Amino acid sequence: MVAFAAVSSSSTTYTYGSVTYVYYNPWYKKVLYDGEEGYILTTAPVGHEMEALPDGAETIEVDGATYYYADWSFWQAATGGGYVVVAPPVGAEVSSIPEEAIRDEEGDVVVYQFDELYFTQDTNDAGQTIYRVEPQPPDEEIEEIPTGSPSFVADGETYYYVNYNFYVQYEENGKTGYVNGEPEVGAQVATLPDEVTTVEEDGVTYYQFDSVFFEEVEDDDGQTFYEVVGSPDGSDEEVEG
Repeated sequence: MVAFAAVSSSSTTYTYGSVTYVYYNPWYKKVLYDGEEGYILTTAPVGHEMEALPDGAETIEVDGATYYYADWSFWQAATGGGYVVVAPPVGAEVSSIPEEAIRDEEGDVVVYQFDELYFTQDTNDAGQTIYRVEPQPPDEEIEEIPTGSPSFVADGETYYYVNYNFYVQYEENGKTGYVNGEPEVGAQVATLPDEVTTVEEDGVTYYQFDSVFFEEVEDDDGQTFYEVVGSPDGSDEEVEG
């Protein structure tokens, strides 16, 4: 059963898409559950702008970019002044999450979900408890690939990168869709995606795209291509019991 929140009539109402939000220290959104309408605690809508950050904002650096964590949402400085709500940066470490976050065990990993935010709990170098933003768990299947999604071809199969996960196309009974999946080690790639980063390990150069690593090789004719390899640090190897 969803516990609806009591929202003051003096709160400010906003509409983004088809969703109604109210700002009443912090944010709530209107939902329909079992035929009843009500408000539940939520994150601020992405794209919302304010002149000043909410009280208690926490400053966070992720990959050289500055974010502010407040009202269970992530903000950045807006181009024209003020601050804008942005998508949660994966890898960000924050000091707290809402009590309403749902705890879910996925194997040996405990994930806390609040709205579209996903966290794991850890301890930093100072011994303090922190919560790390994780990618949204992959949907086993999606209906379409968003325009502009990165992709690459391995062994003749096109892999699409959507929401930090890889998908391949399938066709069954006249229906086309995309299912979660990554290229296997040994798959050959003629051209790397633009988004790869370079990793040096033991004198060898690897090209990394999220969880997939490539190594440059040559065929017998001296033609260069790339081959999918395991993680250079061996972190993706299975441990035999």
